Amino acid sequence: MKTLILTTILLFVSFLFPFEASAKVLPQAKSAGTAKKVINSSGKTVGISVSPKLRRDRKALLVYFSNLQNASNVSYALIYRTEGREEGAGGSVRKDEGSSASRELLFGTCSKNICRYHTNITNAIFEVTGTLASGKSFTKRYRIRI
Repeated sequence: MKTLILTTILLFVSFLFPFEASAKVLPQAKSAGTAKKVINSSGKTVGISVSPKLRRDRKALLVYFSNLQNASNVSYALIYRTEGREEGAGGSVRKDEGSSASRELLFGTCSKNICRYHTNITNAIFEVTGTLASGKSFTKRYRIRI
């Protein structure tokens, strides 16, 4: 009888003071594909920001670069495996493009506006390397799940 009364009281109290629960956020979801900005002691951003996202049809990688005024050079490479061989695409961002730029990197090849997309893509990695205006080198790798 005492346990029934004690249980009833505990249930009643728990409804009066509900516990706040929050969902766990996985580490890979925290960054969500965006590079962290580096901020110096004066509060100014000194790094660049890179945001790779798969195109809706999953046949290309859309990459957005920002704060490029903080870098002296930036280059990128997309490497993946398809049908047992390694394929990829790469390039660089020129300083005269301004403070932001975007790229669309296809998982496939194009010739005369006819594109052939690769299938069964595995081990896709997007890598950005460069040098900041301060002279510091950086490398950022993203694993792309297709």
